[in-house]
Amino acid sequence: MPQVKPKMQGKGVAALRESLIEISRTNRWPLLEALPVTRFLGKSYGISNVSAFRVLNELSDSGQLWRAANGRYFLPDARRLLEKPAMLACLIRRLEHWTQVGREIMLGVDEACGELERAMLLVHDRVLFRQTDPTARSLSGSDREIRQTMEDFLLVHSERIRGVVLDELWPERVLARFKKRIPHGVVLYRRTNLPFLGCVSADVQDAAQMVFNLAGQNQFAKLIILMPFRGYAPSEEMLDALQAAAKEPFGGAPVVTLAASSSALQNLVAGLRKERRKTLLVATEDNAAVAVLNALRQAGMDLPKRVGLVTTMGSRIALDHSITSAGFDFRLMGAEAARMAINGPLQQLKLPATFSLGSTA
Repeated sequence: MPQVKPKMQGKGVAALRESLIEISRTNRWPLLEALPVTRFLGKSYGISNVSAFRVLNELSDSGQLWRAANGRYFLPDARRLLEKPAMLACLIRRLEHWTQVGREIMLGVDEACGELERAMLLVHDRVLFRQTDPTARSLSGSDREIRQTMEDFLLVHSERIRGVVLDELWPERVLARFKKRIPHGVVLYRRTNLPFLGCVSADVQDAAQMVFNLAGQNQFAKLIILMPFRGYAPSEEMLDALQAAAKEPFGGAPVVTLAASSSALQNLVAGLRKERRKTLLVATEDNAAVAVLNALRQAGMDLPKRVGLVTTMGSRIALDHSITSAGFDFRLMGAEAARMAINGPLQQLKLPATFSLGSTA
């Protein structure tokens, strides 16, 4: 049954003070509802707005009312429910389609939220990212649909949050329309050119250097870069770094795109059978690395003496398959993004690569 609020009216400062004390003493006001504003109280009691404010402030100082950060006054017991640190919001792809990388990142976010005593608000939407399984390409809704999702999120949650962690799949062209409206936004696992956002990305130059150190030390004469599909920002950044590093020692490296169907995988293995040079395969994504590894083993290829395989992602998937990696600590990536989003300052942070020697190179 809804609570019946007492009428707020009378004559003079003393009457207002008495009414507010009675409300506080008897809890005769909805706990989560702010008391009327000074303009209303001044008019109801025939006093100035300044006089009404002084009464509210006096009772707040004595503990009979509580003044929230937004300047509104509540009953004292509302404080334990309303005065909580603002939440960290995570806008990510749908949970049931997370990759292993997503799981590791969210472990880091959760770790940082616990450390900083912040609640976490998890937001996902079918419009944003559609994926049939973790190895398939993620498809997005239209810019208009994605923009509306952000508008809806800010309308409902902007006053409750301190910091937003954004999935790497959020398009720059859409985020650019929300300048100064996203509170402490931090993009994960890719760079951003938007000055009002921070990011925690992978140091792809560091990883590329590790790959070529490995190639030189093990006398690989040819290098092939494997992409899961084109258009995925972290893989594209890694591709640019690998191609830049490959110009001198390898005279450029061919790129093979391994779409989910893949005759490209069969053609790759057929080409490696004929190749006389020792070849290093560099996968920019772990699921692609596993698919190639299985194909090479089924074909009886000599790993790692004739053909080597290294991934530049390095999640649990690669480690569980003993794939050599020049990858990244995604749990740390999530934790750093959460800390930056909550505490600032916003910056462009790059995580160094971590080398893990497996059985494939």
